Amino acid sequence: MKYGVYPRHNRHPERTVFMTALFSVLCLLGLPDEPNGTDARTYWAFRPLERREPPAVENGEWARNGLDRFVLAKARAGGVSPNGPVDRQRLIRRAYFDLIGLAPTREEVEAFIADKSPDAYDKILTRLLASPHYGERWGRHWLDVARFGESHGYESDNERPSAWTYRDAVIRAFNADLPFDTFIRHSVAGDVLQGDDPLAVALTGFITSGSTVTNVDGVDREKAKYDKLDDIVSATGSAFLALTIGCARCHDHKYDPIAQKDYYRLVGFFLPGGARDRQIAIGRSGSKVKGLAWNGGNKKKNPLLERGDTESKAGDVGLGVLAALSPDDGDVSRWVEASEKKSGDGRPGLAQWLTNVDDGAGSLAARVIVNRLWQHHFGAGLVRTSNNFGRVGDRPTHPALLDWLAVELIRAGWRLKPIHRLIMTSAVYTQDTTWDRERHAADPDNKLLWRRQPLRLQAEILRDSIMNTAGTLNRQLFGPSIKPWVSNDAIKTGSTNKWPTNVKDGPGTWRRSIYVFMRRSMRVPFFETFDVPDAMTSRGVREKTTVATQALLLLNNDFVRKQAEHFAARLAKLEDKTPRAAVEEAYWLTLSRGPTERELELSLELLHREGQSISNFCHILFTLNEFIYVD
Repeated sequence: MKYGVYPRHNRHPERTVFMTALFSVLCLLGLPDEPNGTDARTYWAFRPLERREPPAVENGEWARNGLDRFVLAKARAGGVSPNGPVDRQRLIRRAYFDLIGLAPTREEVEAFIADKSPDAYDKILTRLLASPHYGERWGRHWLDVARFGESHGYESDNERPSAWTYRDAVIRAFNADLPFDTFIRHSVAGDVLQGDDPLAVALTGFITSGSTVTNVDGVDREKAKYDKLDDIVSATGSAFLALTIGCARCHDHKYDPIAQKDYYRLVGFFLPGGARDRQIAIGRSGSKVKGLAWNGGNKKKNPLLERGDTESKAGDVGLGVLAALSPDDGDVSRWVEASEKKSGDGRPGLAQWLTNVDDGAGSLAARVIVNRLWQHHFGAGLVRTSNNFGRVGDRPTHPALLDWLAVELIRAGWRLKPIHRLIMTSAVYTQDTTWDRERHAADPDNKLLWRRQPLRLQAEILRDSIMNTAGTLNRQLFGPSIKPWVSNDAIKTGSTNKWPTNVKDGPGTWRRSIYVFMRRSMRVPFFETFDVPDAMTSRGVREKTTVATQALLLLNNDFVRKQAEHFAARLAKLEDKTPRAAVEEAYWLTLSRGPTERELELSLELLHREGQSISNFCHILFTLNEFIYVD
């Protein structure tokens, strides 16, 4: 058995600071060989969607649907052929982790392997897409993009006791397969569009999810207000359009066709920019809690800040959108006026523009979200910079496929679950992970999708899997966040105590990790070690570090060691008390398969050594690469 084996990779957080600073300098200087361009609408991301038929491929028996024909044609043009299908044991494990973030049981795996009906896999997908845990899995992906946190950030980092209502709303929306265009509109104006709908109101928490400077007064208060407005506009651009709109705060964007005037016209939708608590009915009982809401879009003078300086205000730019994505040079007055007459708030006009395929940014928004789905199913998007479709971002590896998926999304009423099914029933998704030197030499980054890349579990899913295997996972959905046990050494790193020091882990703290309190200034060390972002900005792609501290954490962390003891206690309850039965069940619980004869032999040998225990054996299984990676 191999455990604690990781490829070498050095983690240098200072590089992130350096690259951010470098990008800012480049934004100011511009690139002489990459101008904005005279006609922005010729740029691939801004063009209208085209309905492209999947290409005809000679001897294309490998392809299962239209999606595969795009992939196969590209792969063959690159001189490679994709892999065949993966075995059923690994396929069901892959599907379970992708859709709900939990492993299948032994009974579920064996039943799937035994079911020879042609719709056996489709039935698995139907069950997983209907699971309440689907929203927890895919909601967590979205919370990275939404820069969701439960504290203000910065020095004081005060808590937001009601922020969890947005997290729950996201989970509910994903579970209900709320059309994504509706999800977008509710995110920027749900409180105005459907003020009597608790879900719509709670989803508007997107606006206030970002960090906020709170300990300011006087002149600094005006700057802090515009910093908050920048957070909102930048996050809106990154999350829904994959554009770095925030680069136009101080000057016209140096790469993309986004004028400073466009930026401040978007700011106008969120003036005055204050946040307030509002009573929100939640759950089946209709009970009410306070949720963080919204207060903007009212008519108010909206000046352009020259060089981004609050002391240099010029004119009144009013409300508007990106000229490059509007036939009326950014003028959306017909939508704004209609919404203002009805509600006194212009944000519904912005919501309409973001999702309108014909006269707004809807085509780009559709491309962005299907790319995010692809990214989380395959480990990398068709556009690998999923938060930046601009000129300094990556170009799509399969542009025709990206447009085809976006059109399919719109045809499906903007519902995400049919796109999940389309992707997951394809040959490219269900292929195995076989690697060979010749194809790797032709396409070392696997951009032609000739193999399935094994994917490491995200930090939250790794913690969930440890508890699920140990039999301790509390699957309760929704409600206020929990604060599990954290080492005192980690708590004392801040200037003030920002985490309780007297926590005793138990069923109340053994909930899924999406419900763990997200404090910006002090992430749970388990999460920080495995690359959970700090939620200060929208994050489309997490860092993927592979460092020794991750293996050391799994070996030494108190939570992991105690869960291994619970795992051992679970095995002790088996009717068959023999070591062989315990080893076999342990493998099924951790890896969704039984042990090979060699693994069984080595495991039994370990258990018979003096000083070894079943909990030590369980702990070893938690450190296996096969437990941490899903292929």
